[in-house]
Amino acid sequence: MNAFRAFLLATLLWAASLPVHGQVSVDLQIKRRSFLRHEPVLVSVSITNLSGRDLTLKDADSQWFGFQISQGDANNLVPPLNPDYHLDPLELKTGETVKRTLNLNSLFYLGEYGNYRIKAMIYAAELGKYFASKPGGIEVSEGMTVWQQTVGVPEGQPNAGANHTISVIKFDAMERPHYYVRIEDKQAGSVFCAHKMGTAIEGQPPQMQLDFGNNLYVLQTTGPRHYLLSKISINGELESQTEYDAPKARPYLRRLTDGRLQIVGAVRSSVVAAARDQTPKLSERPPGLPQK
Repeated sequence: MNAFRAFLLATLLWAASLPVHGQVSVDLQIKRRSFLRHEPVLVSVSITNLSGRDLTLKDADSQWFGFQISQGDANNLVPPLNPDYHLDPLELKTGETVKRTLNLNSLFYLGEYGNYRIKAMIYAAELGKYFASKPGGIEVSEGMTVWQQTVGVPEGQPNAGANHTISVIKFDAMERPHYYVRIEDKQAGSVFCAHKMGTAIEGQPPQMQLDFGNNLYVLQTTGPRHYLLSKISINGELESQTEYDAPKARPYLRRLTDGRLQIVGAVRSSVVAAARDQTPKLSERPPGLPQK
């Protein structure tokens, strides 16, 4: 019996034996319900030791930390990308709470459309018991593609010679609609990013341009006479976001003869740090989006 099957069996046994007042409290927080396909699904898990003694959470017959995720039907469980992963032990003093934030898309394939039900699961070997959070739910869906281009990866770059499809998508995540950039290799079945850009302003479509290295620049309106320029590399890194002011007329991107880009009609106001994922994880599995 592999580790994943053992985990599922133990989970079913846990459901019948968990006491009403647990000795380890597990809380799952998901700030949003609606996510674009392949967008990072960030969740926060808080673990509180209520056992009255210090505990060391560590792998035993199964992993001490995991998730139970089902899609649609409760019996349709989503398996982890790596069922045999191992975690470093966590020492938890009595009364102590530890909180971690992680990207579920780096642990499970959540690329199918539909509703997902999620529980965080903790196994305390010293207590011989499983503890679970209350379930949370998300919906994975698609937005409206407003621009798409398939381009080659230049020599000297990772994945050189491959063709990457770059899409700019408008998506309403149960809040104000935003623009997203998704880059994928459809032939290889790889998704490199699904970055959330700025707010989508009605009647103000973004402008897209590629530079000489096929890196994407997106210029979008974010407020009255205020604009955001985002640069996303051909391999999906969000390299920079720069804010501009244009007091007279709407600015635009101009491609020069050498392939460089120039913004016309705007003055830089500030530089925004690139939104790279540096959140701590409870898993040793590498971060990033899964392959299809």
